[in-house]
Amino acid sequence: MSELTYDALDALLLPDFPLMTDVVDLHHRLLIYEDIDSTNSEARRLLDAGTASDGMLLIANHQTAGRGRQGHDFFSPADTGLYVSLIRTDPDVLVPETLSRLTLSAAVATAEAIEETAGVSPQIKWVNDLYYRDKKVCGILTESWDWSVDRPKAVIIGVGINCFTRSFPEDIRETAGSLKDGGIDFIDRNRLAVALWDRLNYWTDHLSDDAMLKEYRARDFLLGKEISFERNGNDYRGLAKGIDDDGKLLVELESALIPKSKSQVLALDSGEVHILGW
Repeated sequence: MSELTYDALDALLLPDFPLMTDVVDLHHRLLIYEDIDSTNSEARRLLDAGTASDGMLLIANHQTAGRGRQGHDFFSPADTGLYVSLIRTDPDVLVPETLSRLTLSAAVATAEAIEETAGVSPQIKWVNDLYYRDKKVCGILTESWDWSVDRPKAVIIGVGINCFTRSFPEDIRETAGSLKDGGIDFIDRNRLAVALWDRLNYWTDHLSDDAMLKEYRARDFLLGKEISFERNGNDYRGLAKGIDDDGKLLVELESALIPKSKSQVLALDSGEVHILGW
């Protein structure tokens, strides 16, 4: 582990020396790891030890045990991706009424950072994946830390982006992709990291701003697609109709138990959805 220095960034990320002046003031809040089990796990350890600060960003070149939602692994090979975790402890961010928007805001922030630095426009698959050219190129894992009454004392937002990754494990080979699949000659992970830090901080500071929902909806990958999901032990399918103001996925569906029942709209607040026919 090292704090931000020219040498550390040069060793870890692709060099972009003119950019260094943009981030040098973050030296006490940006930690860089060549190899680590998981940036989210390390963020939790820092919080447990009382050494984390609001807005601290952890960056890894390689994760040996990257984590995704619902216990899934996140493939994090060295030198090909960007793996970061942002810690927020500001009470003004951890407001119960807008906590449900955290992952949405992270998805918008990541999409904007990619658009700004890589020149491609990914879409958001509810609620924590980014897709480009119909392949998953990014996963987001938002976790809370140490709940107190109605809110956590901190949240950790983990983001993993496949920048140049080519060889994926067999179980995700058909669904995973990278930003470079679009024929991009060069992606500066250094610049992407700084843009991501900036956008994550901005949108987590503006969770109540409906402009964030507008940005999400403009990139909604599921809108209009037929999807399936499981709820309370039953399988359902329906048409994705967008998200509500709390970030719940609206699905117009027919019950799997009564196939010819009247269509209804369900607001899905959690779970994994699958696009039918993919």
